[in-house]
Formats: sequence, structure tokens, C-alpha cells
Amino acid sequence: MKNNIAAMALGALVFAAAAAGAEVEIVTPKQAFERLQAPGTFLVDVRSVAEYVFVGHPEMGWNVPWSFWSESEAKLVSNPDFIKDLKARFKPEDILLFICRSGGRSLKAAQLAAADGFLKTISVSEGVEGGADEKGLRTIGGWKNSGLPFTYSLDPQKAYAPAK
Repeated sequence: MKNNIAAMALGALVFAAAAAGAEVEIVTPKQAFERLQAPGTFLVDVRSVAEYVFVGHPEMGWNVPWSFWSESEAKLVSNPDFIKDLKARFKPEDILLFICRSGGRSLKAAQLAAADGFLKTISVSEGVEGGADEKGLRTIGGWKNSGLPFTYSLDPQKAYAPAK
């Protein structure tokens, strides 16, 4: 019940952000990598902790999950503290590039962050894994398939920890 209420609240916030016209730039993974060379620019990986750890992640990606895997519900459930977690790590004037598996969650996360006062939010269109090919494998585009810096190693500073 608590997760359903949190999911509905987060959904309402995303809808409100989109309705308020929270403009978000969309870039490719290669464009995102180029942007990350500038000071004050960060890559925010909004995938679940399990995706970040077991699928791997961009080397410079900070994990701030948009959602968490719920064993009891056997599905992803919204992170009710998403904005709180962002604010604990980043300043409103930082440039935040959001990335997920294939681009859907990152766009919603970027819109919500923009609506909540982050001044420059960008969504990475193809995500970490990109699109599915004719066999259903994610081999089309994406950060991982573009030869960009990718790792399975965990940097404790960039791994997810709930905001205090």
C-alpha cells in the first residue's frame, strides 16, 4: 500500500512537471560523454541498484535510482525520495545528464528535476543499453554499445546511498 501511494505521488509529480513544460534537452550517449568533460556536469544513472551493479554502468555515472526492485511485488517501485537523493548529491546549478536503460525513465527524471529547481537537466536518449534488435537483445545504440567508458566496478562515492 505504501509503495502504491508513493508511486502515485511520484507519477503525479512527473505529470505536473510535464504539464508545467519542464523543458529537457535530449542528447545521444556520445554527445553526453562530450558534455561530461565540462566542470559541474554529472551523469546521473537512474536505473535500480541491481541494474547499476549487475548490468554495469558508465564509469562516471552516479546511481540515484528512479525506482527500486521490490521482491515482494516482483516489480520496480518508485523511489519516493528521488528529489531528496538528488539534492543530497548535486547543486541546482550543476548540469545533470540523466541516463537509464533505454531513455524512458531518464526523461521523466530530468523533467521532475527541472520542475523542482535544477537549472539544466538533460536526458540521454538511448540509455545505457540502447534499443532491442530483431532477437530482442539490446544491441542498437546506447552507452554500452557505443564504446564509451563502461565498468562493473563500484566507486563508493558514486554508488547509491539514501540521503540522510
